[in-house]
Amino acid sequence: MTREAYRVSTPVNGVDVMGYVPEGLVMEMLGINRRPGHGEVYAWLETHFASVEGALNKRYSGGVPKRPFDRITLAEEA
Repeated sequence: MTREAYRVSTPVNGVDVMGYVPEGLVMEMLGINRRPGHGEVYAWLETHFASVEGALNKRYSGGVPKRPFDRITLAEEA
């Protein structure tokens, strides 16, 4: 975890793209009022992998992902 966000990466057009998923986004979508445990975050990421990957791809391509995944940023933007 970095900067109250979880670092994720995925290949986009042969480039390993790194980004950050805000802890607040995970908390909000889990409906909890506390920091999520690592197991909760890994399960959330597994469930929402396609959306997270899509958001990184969209950001890398210069677009803006749909809410609530618009809060995911590229590491180079941070």
